[in-house]
Amino acid sequence: MRFMQELLKYMGLEGRLHLAWISSAEAQKFIQVVTEFTEKISQLGPNPLSGKNIHTFGDSGKSRTGQSVSIQGGQNASAG
Repeated sequence: MRFMQELLKYMGLEGRLHLAWISSAEAQKFIQVVTEFTEKISQLGPNPLSGKNIHTFGDSGKSRTGQSVSIQGGQNASAG
């Protein structure tokens, strides 16, 4: 979960991931969690990557700063 949060932050999508353990018997909790998260996403606004030319890690091997990026063992290591 922490890795995904860091990856989304790097991509400009911070705050757009939520994980909640909810039993099938907890309908009211499900409704509450979904409603709150929907409100949070609405406050964050539209997807900042929408309509942009998006590269995957394999496309260029470069981060937004132009540095090489490699992700190994859950760690993000940048090299010049």
